[in-house]
Amino acid sequence: MAKYFATFPAGCYPIIERHLKSFKPQDLGLLGHDESSVIFESPFSTERLIELRFLTNIYRFIDKELGLRGSFFSLAMLQNGQPATIEPVKRTELEAKIVNDFGLELNVHLSRNNFYLIQRGDEEFLTLRLPRPKFKREKLQAGELRPELAHILCLAAGFKAKDTLLDSFAGSGAIPFEAVRGFGCKTAIAVDHKKVSGRHEAPGIKWHEADAVHLDFIDANSINRVITDPPWGIYDTATAVETYRASLQEIFRVLKQDGVTVILSGSTQLDKAIPQSEFKIIKEYPILVSGKKAKIYKLQKLVEK
Repeated sequence: MAKYFATFPAGCYPIIERHLKSFKPQDLGLLGHDESSVIFESPFSTERLIELRFLTNIYRFIDKELGLRGSFFSLAMLQNGQPATIEPVKRTELEAKIVNDFGLELNVHLSRNNFYLIQRGDEEFLTLRLPRPKFKREKLQAGELRPELAHILCLAAGFKAKDTLLDSFAGSGAIPFEAVRGFGCKTAIAVDHKKVSGRHEAPGIKWHEADAVHLDFIDANSINRVITDPPWGIYDTATAVETYRASLQEIFRVLKQDGVTVILSGSTQLDKAIPQSEFKIIKEYPILVSGKKAKIYKLQKLVEK
């Protein structure tokens, strides 16, 4: 089996761990992880691996059966998840090794074989980055969630294709769109107070231009999962707690008994707004999004007695 190093949004390993462990050991064996990366071995094809939608990039450890593309290569470095500079002597040695072992020519502009020297703690290894699938290369709207993180939010919610999804702060619709194409969701309700240019339109997504605190068009006790990402910064004001609380009251109203909501927030105000009498906090996951601190909240609607 080939050995791989893969990255994901920092802090999300507890969410994706269950999914990784759902594979049979002979199909995907976990070898180690930290808060933003995992090392595993697998016999799966490149095409199968790059479709793991919650992983950002996947790198194959160097072996004799690399799936090389074309005649050129480039070489870069990641140090604890961040781009870094390779020392000149080491770079010369590594480039010579790649030329000798694989018969490739160094050309950064024409390269389709992107080698990476990865340093993780005390470990160091040379890898080849697998190609990124089309859905991970799509141009994003300003402030739009990457599809990998949208997928992770759905995993956190325990989302299934049969569930009805509501995103009450939908923006460009990254979460409903990922629910449809990544999970096969048939019913996704996307709500935002204005129509965003270039928002995601797809069969299964029903858009509403409305305020998250006024969801009168949605029946009470009708939604299985609410997964949403309120705008960052806008609600760090004096009225933020009231705004969050009002939106949570609407979420409580439309959720079915024992329904789950997952909220990604970069605001500390959400902590103060969660009504303890209406929701049970199941989990909180501190994460990093583009280097900024955030938190994923998983809340469950309390059963009325």
